[in-house]
Amino acid sequence: MKNSEEKSGTRYNRRLFCRFLQGFCCVSRQFKKLWAGLLAGLFMLVLPVGALANSAEPPSLTILVRGGPADLKMAVRVTDGKTLREEELELVKRPGARYYQWYDTLTPWVLENWYHMGPEVEVSLLARGEGVSLEVPLANPPTDHYAPYARLQTLDLEKGALLPGERPFWWILLKIALRVGATLLLEGLVFCWFGYREKDSWITFFVTNLLSQAFLNAILMGQGAGPYNGLAVLLLFVEPVVFLGELLLLCVFIKEKKRWVTALYSLLANLVSLALGWKLIDLFPV
Repeated sequence: MKNSEEKSGTRYNRRLFCRFLQGFCCVSRQFKKLWAGLLAGLFMLVLPVGALANSAEPPSLTILVRGGPADLKMAVRVTDGKTLREEELELVKRPGARYYQWYDTLTPWVLENWYHMGPEVEVSLLARGEGVSLEVPLANPPTDHYAPYARLQTLDLEKGALLPGERPFWWILLKIALRVGATLLLEGLVFCWFGYREKDSWITFFVTNLLSQAFLNAILMGQGAGPYNGLAVLLLFVEPVVFLGELLLLCVFIKEKKRWVTALYSLLANLVSLALGWKLIDLFPV
């Protein structure tokens, strides 16, 4: 009797231990694909692979102008008393502002010919339009060939001076507010469509999105402003990180619905935000 009882007890313990291992190691069917995607994403992040590729060259100098005549044009000129070379800047219009971009082909030429041209050579920014005729000196030659890379300055037409960065400060705040507001509106509509109504769910939604937007805007500001398409390429690599972060936070802290529903919402909301944001970006100052 004792041997049979011991054997049955041992079998029961083995079954219990096996079930515990199965429950600990196995994930429900609803989460298998989700966890596989998360693990794959994390694996790609922690094991980067080096690669070489050509990319579109960013503008060497971007001039931000607000106001001024509609026919305003800008150019960069190299001179030593007579014009040696002159290049017109490319105009990109945005609501409330115009960006003039210079894709520098002069700097290599200036550096190569600097010793032959003498110390009297000057590089200037020209602004011409109805009622406007300005010539603002630029640094020449640059101490670092790549120093002006993706540089942004604001042209004050009244003072006839170039100011570093974007001016005034409220313009930067307005751009950030528009980007964050548009994102919250788009993803909030999807959040509401999924049926989330509880106060705690909405608090989690706002906190998560504000954190992710702070991260994105910090990257945008750190890379320099202006309508440079290379930033869009950069965001294609940043967005997956933002998506994973939002997915984890929402699934952990939102209890109103099942986690797979929250995960589905996060995926759909980010896709909607990315797709519509890509279409609407030309309507916003960048």
